[in-house]
Amino acid sequence: MDISTLNEIIAASVRIATPITLAALGGVFCQKAGIFNIGLEGIMIIGAFAVVCGVYFSEGNIWFGLLCAIISGILFSLLFALAILKLNTNQIITGIGLNLLGIGLTSFLLRSVFDTSGSLRPPVIHKIPPVRIEFLKEIPVLGGIFADQHIITYVSFAMVVVTAFLLYKTPFGIASRAIGELPESATTAGISPKKIGLFAVIWSGALCGLAGAYLSIVSVSAFTENMVQGRGFTAFTALVFGNANPYITWAVSILFGFADALGIRVELSGLGFPSSILKMFPYLLSVAALGLSCYTREKRLKRNRSS
Repeated sequence: MDISTLNEIIAASVRIATPITLAALGGVFCQKAGIFNIGLEGIMIIGAFAVVCGVYFSEGNIWFGLLCAIISGILFSLLFALAILKLNTNQIITGIGLNLLGIGLTSFLLRSVFDTSGSLRPPVIHKIPPVRIEFLKEIPVLGGIFADQHIITYVSFAMVVVTAFLLYKTPFGIASRAIGELPESATTAGISPKKIGLFAVIWSGALCGLAGAYLSIVSVSAFTENMVQGRGFTAFTALVFGNANPYITWAVSILFGFADALGIRVELSGLGFPSSILKMFPYLLSVAALGLSCYTREKRLKRNRSS
Protein backbone atom coordinates (compact mmCIF):
# COMPACT_ATOMS: atom_id res chain seq x y z
CA MET A 1 0.00 0.00 0.00
CA ASP A 2 1.52 3.33 -1.05
CA ILE A 3 1.53 6.50 1.05
CA SER A 4 -1.25 8.10 -0.98
CA THR A 5 -3.64 5.18 -0.47
CA LEU A 6 -2.80 4.95 3.24
CA ASN A 7 -3.45 8.65 3.72
CA GLU A 8 -6.74 8.41 1.82
CA ILE A 9 -7.99 5.61 4.10
CA ILE A 10 -6.89 7.46 7.24
CA ALA A 11 -8.44 10.72 6.00
CA ALA A 12 -11.72 8.91 5.34
CA SER A 13 -11.53 7.34 8.81
CA VAL A 14 -11.12 10.76 10.44
CA ARG A 15 -13.99 12.23 8.42
CA ILE A 16 -16.33 9.39 9.33
CA ALA A 17 -15.23 9.59 12.98
CA THR A 18 -15.73 13.37 13.34
CA PRO A 19 -19.43 13.37 14.39
CA ILE A 20 -18.80 10.34 16.62
CA THR A 21 -15.85 12.12 18.26
CA LEU A 22 -17.81 15.32 18.93
CA ALA A 23 -20.81 13.49 20.38
CA ALA A 24 -18.59 11.20 22.47
CA LEU A 25 -16.66 14.17 23.89
CA GLY A 26 -19.98 15.71 24.83
CA GLY A 27 -20.86 12.56 26.71
CA VAL A 28 -17.47 12.40 28.45
CA PHE A 29 -18.33 15.23 30.84
CA CYS A 30 -21.69 13.65 31.63
CA GLN A 31 -20.06 10.30 32.34
CA LYS A 32 -17.44 11.86 34.59
CA ALA A 33 -20.17 13.73 36.47
CA GLY A 34 -22.10 10.52 37.06
CA ILE A 35 -24.75 11.16 34.38
CA PHE A 36 -25.64 8.27 32.08
CA ASN A 37 -26.48 10.29 28.95
CA ILE A 38 -27.67 7.83 26.34
CA GLY A 39 -29.67 10.56 24.57
CA LEU A 40 -26.79 11.67 22.32
CA GLU A 41 -28.59 10.34 19.24
CA GLY A 42 -31.63 12.55 19.74
CA ILE A 43 -29.57 15.70 20.25
CA MET A 44 -27.56 14.96 17.11
CA ILE A 45 -30.68 14.66 14.93
CA ILE A 46 -31.93 17.99 16.30
CA GLY A 47 -28.60 19.61 15.37
CA ALA A 48 -28.72 18.06 11.89
CA PHE A 49 -32.18 19.54 11.32
CA ALA A 50 -31.44 22.92 12.89
CA VAL A 51 -28.39 23.62 10.72
CA VAL A 52 -30.42 23.07 7.54
CA CYS A 53 -33.18 25.34 8.88
CA GLY A 54 -30.63 28.02 9.80
CA VAL A 55 -29.01 27.91 6.37
CA TYR A 56 -32.40 27.91 4.64
CA PHE A 57 -33.86 30.90 6.49
CA SER A 58 -30.59 32.89 6.35
CA GLU A 59 -30.40 32.26 2.59
CA GLY A 60 -27.19 30.27 2.57
CA ASN A 61 -25.28 31.44 5.66
CA ILE A 62 -23.47 28.29 6.83
CA TRP A 63 -22.13 29.92 10.00
CA PHE A 64 -25.59 31.00 11.11
CA GLY A 65 -26.73 27.44 10.51
CA LEU A 66 -23.94 26.08 12.70
CA LEU A 67 -24.91 28.52 15.45
CA CYS A 68 -28.53 27.35 15.20
CA ALA A 69 -27.37 23.72 15.50
CA ILE A 70 -25.34 24.40 18.64
CA ILE A 71 -28.10 26.46 20.30
CA SER A 72 -30.75 23.87 19.39
CA GLY A 73 -28.57 21.11 20.82
CA ILE A 74 -28.20 23.04 24.08
CA LEU A 75 -31.93 23.79 24.36
CA PHE A 76 -32.88 20.18 23.60
CA SER A 77 -30.36 18.87 26.12
CA LEU A 78 -31.91 21.12 28.77
CA LEU A 79 -35.00 18.90 28.58
CA PHE A 80 -32.80 16.03 29.66
CA ALA A 81 -31.28 18.16 32.45
CA LEU A 82 -34.72 19.22 33.66
CA ALA A 83 -35.93 15.64 33.79
CA ILE A 84 -32.96 14.04 35.55
CA LEU A 85 -31.76 16.91 37.76
CA LYS A 86 -35.04 18.55 38.73
CA LEU A 87 -37.60 15.77 38.42
CA ASN A 88 -35.18 12.93 39.35
CA THR A 89 -36.31 10.66 36.51
CA ASN A 90 -34.48 7.51 35.46
CA GLN A 91 -31.53 8.56 33.30
CA ILE A 92 -31.65 5.63 30.88
CA ILE A 93 -35.39 5.86 30.24
CA THR A 94 -35.13 9.64 29.86
CA GLY A 95 -32.26 9.28 27.39
CA ILE A 96 -34.21 6.79 25.29
CA GLY A 97 -37.19 9.14 25.37
CA LEU A 98 -34.97 11.99 24.21
CA ASN A 99 -33.83 9.92 21.23
CA LEU A 100 -37.40 9.07 20.24
CA LEU A 101 -38.49 12.68 20.71
CA GLY A 102 -35.67 13.96 18.52
CA ILE A 103 -36.54 11.61 15.65
CA GLY A 104 -40.27 12.27 15.93
CA LEU A 105 -39.95 16.03 16.35
CA THR A 106 -37.71 16.51 13.32
CA SER A 107 -40.02 14.38 11.16
CA PHE A 108 -43.02 16.41 12.34
CA LEU A 109 -41.31 19.77 11.71
CA LEU A 110 -40.13 18.62 8.29
CA ARG A 111 -43.74 18.03 7.30
CA SER A 112 -45.34 20.99 9.04
CA VAL A 113 -42.74 23.68 8.22
CA PHE A 114 -41.43 22.57 4.82
CA ASP A 115 -44.42 20.49 3.64
CA THR A 116 -42.20 17.58 2.64
CA SER A 117 -41.15 14.19 3.97
CA GLY A 118 -38.10 11.96 3.72
CA SER A 119 -35.46 14.58 3.07
CA LEU A 120 -34.92 18.31 2.65
CA ARG A 121 -32.29 19.65 0.25
CA PRO A 122 -32.62 23.46 -0.02
CA PRO A 123 -30.89 24.93 -3.10
CA VAL A 124 -29.10 27.50 -0.91
CA ILE A 125 -27.26 24.86 1.15
CA HIS A 126 -23.79 23.76 0.10
CA LYS A 127 -21.12 21.54 1.65
CA ILE A 128 -18.33 23.24 3.60
CA PRO A 129 -15.18 22.95 1.46
CA PRO A 130 -12.18 21.16 3.04
CA VAL A 131 -9.11 23.01 4.27
CA ARG A 132 -6.16 21.87 2.16
CA ILE A 133 -2.72 21.83 3.81
CA GLU A 134 -0.48 20.91 0.90
CA PHE A 135 2.83 20.37 2.70
CA LEU A 136 1.31 17.63 4.92
CA LYS A 137 -0.20 15.55 2.12
CA GLU A 138 2.86 13.38 1.47
CA ILE A 139 3.60 12.64 5.14
CA PRO A 140 2.40 9.14 6.14
CA VAL A 141 -0.45 9.05 8.68
CA LEU A 142 -0.14 12.76 9.61
CA GLY A 143 -1.11 13.69 6.08
CA GLY A 144 -4.22 11.56 6.33
CA ILE A 145 -5.22 12.97 9.72
CA PHE A 146 -4.49 16.68 9.30
CA ALA A 147 -4.38 17.45 5.55
CA ASP A 148 -7.50 18.05 3.48
CA GLN A 149 -10.04 18.00 6.31
CA HIS A 150 -13.06 20.19 7.07
CA ILE A 151 -13.08 22.99 9.63
CA ILE A 152 -15.44 21.04 11.94
CA THR A 153 -12.96 18.16 11.95
CA TYR A 154 -10.23 20.53 13.16
CA VAL A 155 -12.67 21.78 15.79
CA SER A 156 -13.11 18.17 16.95
CA PHE A 157 -9.31 17.88 17.34
CA ALA A 158 -9.32 21.06 19.45
CA MET A 159 -12.24 19.80 21.54
CA VAL A 160 -10.26 16.70 22.52
CA VAL A 161 -7.56 18.92 24.04
CA VAL A 162 -10.06 21.38 25.54
CA THR A 163 -12.10 18.61 27.16
CA ALA A 164 -8.97 17.00 28.61
CA PHE A 165 -7.80 20.36 29.94
CA LEU A 166 -11.14 21.13 31.57
CA LEU A 167 -11.34 17.69 33.15
CA TYR A 168 -7.83 17.33 34.50
CA LYS A 169 -6.44 20.85 34.90
CA THR A 170 -9.29 22.94 36.30
CA PRO A 171 -11.16 22.93 39.64
CA PHE A 172 -14.39 22.39 37.73
CA GLY A 173 -13.06 19.21 36.16
CA ILE A 174 -11.83 17.93 39.50
CA ALA A 175 -15.28 18.59 40.97
CA SER A 176 -16.93 16.73 38.07
CA ARG A 177 -14.74 13.69 38.56
CA ALA A 178 -15.31 13.79 42.29
CA ILE A 179 -19.07 13.70 41.81
CA GLY A 180 -18.82 10.75 39.44
CA GLU A 181 -16.54 8.72 41.69
CA LEU A 182 -17.62 9.64 45.23
CA PRO A 183 -20.82 11.75 45.15
CA GLU A 184 -21.35 11.67 48.92
CA SER A 185 -17.85 12.95 49.65
CA ALA A 186 -18.16 15.64 46.94
CA THR A 187 -21.41 16.90 48.45
CA THR A 188 -19.83 16.97 51.89
CA ALA A 189 -17.02 19.11 50.44
CA GLY A 190 -19.57 21.70 49.29
CA ILE A 191 -19.74 20.72 45.60
CA SER A 192 -23.19 21.03 44.00
CA PRO A 193 -23.86 17.93 41.85
CA LYS A 194 -26.78 19.62 40.09
CA LYS A 195 -24.75 22.63 38.96
CA ILE A 196 -21.94 20.43 37.69
CA GLY A 197 -24.45 18.12 36.03
CA LEU A 198 -26.20 21.05 34.33
CA PHE A 199 -22.96 22.27 32.78
CA ALA A 200 -22.08 18.73 31.69
CA VAL A 201 -25.43 18.31 29.94
CA ILE A 202 -25.17 21.75 28.26
CA TRP A 203 -21.63 20.95 27.05
CA SER A 204 -22.93 17.66 25.70
CA GLY A 205 -25.80 19.41 23.92
CA ALA A 206 -23.49 21.92 22.21
CA LEU A 207 -21.08 19.28 20.89
CA CYS A 208 -23.86 16.89 19.84
CA GLY A 209 -25.59 19.72 18.00
CA LEU A 210 -22.35 20.43 16.14
CA ALA A 211 -21.93 16.71 15.43
CA GLY A 212 -25.39 16.59 13.87
CA ALA A 213 -24.62 19.70 11.81
CA TYR A 214 -21.55 17.94 10.40
CA LEU A 215 -23.77 15.23 8.95
CA SER A 216 -26.00 17.75 7.16
CA ILE A 217 -23.45 20.17 5.72
CA VAL A 218 -20.29 18.09 5.36
CA SER A 219 -21.28 14.46 4.83
CA VAL A 220 -24.23 15.53 2.67
CA SER A 221 -25.82 18.88 1.87
CA ALA A 222 -29.29 17.92 3.06
CA PHE A 223 -31.35 16.70 5.98
CA THR A 224 -32.83 13.20 5.88
CA GLU A 225 -35.15 11.71 8.46
CA ASN A 226 -33.26 9.57 10.98
CA MET A 227 -29.98 10.40 9.22
CA VAL A 228 -27.92 9.94 12.40
CA GLN A 229 -28.48 6.17 12.08
CA GLY A 230 -27.02 5.02 15.38
CA ARG A 231 -23.97 7.29 15.48
CA GLY A 232 -25.10 8.61 18.86
CA PHE A 233 -25.07 5.09 20.29
CA THR A 234 -21.69 4.50 18.65
CA ALA A 235 -20.42 7.67 20.33
CA PHE A 236 -21.71 6.47 23.68
CA THR A 237 -19.98 3.14 23.13
CA ALA A 238 -16.74 4.97 22.29
CA LEU A 239 -16.78 6.98 25.51
CA VAL A 240 -17.51 3.91 27.62
CA PHE A 241 -14.84 1.93 25.76
CA GLY A 242 -12.42 4.81 26.37
CA ASN A 243 -13.39 4.99 30.06
CA ALA A 244 -14.45 8.64 29.46
CA ASN A 245 -10.84 9.62 28.81
CA PRO A 246 -10.92 12.25 26.00
CA TYR A 247 -7.81 10.98 24.22
CA ILE A 248 -8.73 7.28 24.39
CA THR A 249 -12.31 8.11 23.42
CA TRP A 250 -11.00 9.95 20.35
CA ALA A 251 -8.80 6.98 19.44
CA VAL A 252 -11.77 4.60 19.74
CA SER A 253 -13.85 6.91 17.54
CA ILE A 254 -11.09 6.79 14.92
CA LEU A 255 -11.14 2.98 15.22
CA PHE A 256 -14.86 2.95 14.36
CA GLY A 257 -14.22 5.33 11.48
CA PHE A 258 -11.34 3.19 10.23
CA ALA A 259 -13.50 0.06 10.23
CA ASP A 260 -16.15 1.84 8.15
CA ALA A 261 -13.60 3.36 5.76
CA LEU A 262 -11.82 0.05 5.28
CA GLY A 263 -15.13 -1.70 4.70
CA ILE A 264 -16.05 0.81 2.00
CA ARG A 265 -12.62 0.37 0.38
CA VAL A 266 -13.04 -3.43 0.37
CA GLU A 267 -16.51 -3.13 -1.19
CA LEU A 268 -15.21 -0.86 -3.96
CA SER A 269 -12.21 -3.09 -4.65
CA GLY A 270 -14.41 -6.08 -5.53
CA LEU A 271 -12.26 -8.61 -3.66
CA GLY A 272 -15.28 -10.62 -2.60
CA PHE A 273 -14.36 -10.35 1.09
CA PRO A 274 -17.42 -9.49 3.24
CA SER A 275 -16.90 -5.89 4.37
CA SER A 276 -19.46 -6.44 7.16
CA ILE A 277 -16.90 -8.57 9.01
CA LEU A 278 -14.47 -5.64 9.09
CA LYS A 279 -17.22 -3.26 10.24
CA MET A 280 -18.26 -5.72 12.95
CA PHE A 281 -14.81 -5.95 14.57
CA PRO A 282 -14.81 -2.69 16.61
CA TYR A 283 -18.33 -3.41 17.85
CA LEU A 284 -17.26 -6.81 19.13
CA LEU A 285 -14.47 -5.05 20.98
CA SER A 286 -17.04 -2.61 22.33
CA VAL A 287 -19.24 -5.39 23.70
CA ALA A 288 -16.21 -6.88 25.44
CA ALA A 289 -15.22 -3.46 26.76
CA LEU A 290 -18.73 -2.73 28.03
CA GLY A 291 -18.82 -6.06 29.83
CA LEU A 292 -15.43 -5.40 31.40
CA SER A 293 -16.47 -1.86 32.34
CA CYS A 294 -19.64 -3.09 34.09
CA TYR A 295 -17.66 -5.78 35.91
CA THR A 296 -14.98 -3.37 37.18
CA ARG A 297 -17.61 -0.76 38.13
CA GLU A 298 -19.54 -3.33 40.16
CA LYS A 299 -16.36 -4.41 41.94
CA ARG A 300 -15.50 -0.78 42.71
CA LEU A 301 -18.99 -0.14 44.13
CA LYS A 302 -18.75 -3.23 46.33
CA ARG A 303 -15.33 -2.13 47.53
CA ASN A 304 -16.64 1.36 48.37
CA ARG A 305 -19.61 -0.10 50.27
CA SER A 306 -17.40 -2.42 52.26
CA SER A 307 -15.03 0.38 53.20
